[in-house]
Amino acid sequence: MPKETANYSFKKPLYTENADIAVLNENLDEIDLALTPSVSATNAPQSDSVGGRLSVVLGWLANRIKAITGLSSWQGEPSVTLEDCKNHIQNGAHATATHASSGFMSAVDKTVLDNATPNNTGGRLVARDVNGRAKMNNPIEDHDIANKTYVDTNFARKNADTQMTARLIAQSNTAYETKQVRNIVFWTSGTTPPVTGNGDIIIKIF
Repeated sequence: MPKETANYSFKKPLYTENADIAVLNENLDEIDLALTPSVSATNAPQSDSVGGRLSVVLGWLANRIKAITGLSSWQGEPSVTLEDCKNHIQNGAHATATHASSGFMSAVDKTVLDNATPNNTGGRLVARDVNGRAKMNNPIEDHDIANKTYVDTNFARKNADTQMTARLIAQSNTAYETKQVRNIVFWTSGTTPPVTGNGDIIIKIF
């Protein structure tokens, strides 16, 4: 019984056997069939070292061509070739992205994006650090962002002793059943008490 090849099962007569024309013709028919395979692009290659029948290997190549072109069939004509892409990029024939339209990023915008920082650095985009925070300088104009230092320094902090640096004016009403802050007026001299309003408290200190 002759041996057979691994992939196509071509018959390999033993040295002890007589040559058989029918076996040779059968091998030639199998070779002719193997050299004219029907290619299917269904399966992707499993690794870079896998071998197999010619039809299988060609199917892998067809599968990769389909993946590169993005078409449903590997035989299809791609709408854009790699040469088209190269020329498009080299000739700068692409639009720059704006707030209203898609496009490519300019080198200037890329530099601005790369320089984004969580620090309070002028002229840089704001980027959060790993803790989700970003720093700001003290505000100056009405709509500036206030940072923690500015707020802690200029406003009363919750559940913390705070020295009052401005005059406190009570609500002007006579609904004394409700809690409200009273004005404390210091009477320091004279025979006529200072002008006060409803709910004010006068302290005479002379």
